[in-house]
Amino acid sequence: MTPNRPLEVESPRNLYKWARVWNSAQRKFFVQDVQLRREKQIQDFLVLNEFQSVQFISDTDVFDQFDAMPTVNAGADIVVITDQKFSRYPCPVILDKIQQHLSQCSNLYLCLNRHYINIDNSYHDATLSDNFCLAITQWLRRGLPNANVVDLSLDYLDIGRSFTWAIPDRHYYIHCK
Repeated sequence: MTPNRPLEVESPRNLYKWARVWNSAQRKFFVQDVQLRREKQIQDFLVLNEFQSVQFISDTDVFDQFDAMPTVNAGADIVVITDQKFSRYPCPVILDKIQQHLSQCSNLYLCLNRHYINIDNSYHDATLSDNFCLAITQWLRRGLPNANVVDLSLDYLDIGRSFTWAIPDRHYYIHCK
């Protein structure tokens, strides 16, 4: 299929800056206006659960045009984290940072990149499931005993076709009990 607009070749840029616009770079693959399915699911979750204000913590350009409710830097009803760097922290640090967010806001929508969890290989627990995605959920539930952890992820084999670099693939709604 031939696109009905001229092909634009962008000059190389710093990889970090390129990653910041990865979402819009992915969207340029399509002629029609598209939205990432996971972005739409998060938006629907926020709207259908009647949150009034949201704080986004992201390292890409997802949710840059979210108009359904006010976005704030503090005092939100829910914090949504899609920042890829969050998943690269050592496992105990991830739990500490989740606890910090929950102490400021009792509702957290957390997206983790399964490929980065325990990237430093410092956490070992043989009692967790052999299914890595399930093991992540088990680890979060054990590490956050005073919170409800709801896994909203999709279970699929990631072979690079699901655009998980704009929004990480493991999705959790975490709220204080």
